[in-house]
Amino acid sequence: MKYSSAYYYPKKLREEIISIYLNGGNSYEELGDYYKVKPSTIRTWVSRFRESGKVVSLQSQLHPVEDMPRKKKEPEKTSDVLSLEARIRELELENLALNTLIDVAERNGIDIRKKSGAKQ
Repeated sequence: MKYSSAYYYPKKLREEIISIYLNGGNSYEELGDYYKVKPSTIRTWVSRFRESGKVVSLQSQLHPVEDMPRKKKEPEKTSDVLSLEARIRELELENLALNTLIDVAERNGIDIRKKSGAKQ
C-alpha cells in the first residue's frame, strides 16, 4: 500500500474522492488504496468539507470505483475458533436428534420429558 508523497492534490481529485465517499460508495481505506492517498488525508478532507459547508460538485457520473475490491470487516478466524464452531454445530445437531427422539417416543405413549411440577 504505497501512498503518494506529494502534499498537494488537485482540487478535482479531492472533490471526486469526497463525492464518492459521501455518496456511500467506499470507505476511507478503500479510496486511499485506489487513489494512493492516505485514508487519514481523505478523512480530513471530508471533515473540512462537512465543517465548511462548501458545496462540492456531486456529479452524477461519479460512482463508487467498481474495480476496487471490498474488504471484509471480519477478522480471519483462528483454528481454535473454527474447531469450536464445528463442535457447536455437532452439539446442535445432537440436541436436535435427541429432541426428535423424545418427540417420537412421546407420540408413541412413552413420557420422557420431566413434568413441570414433578418431585425429584
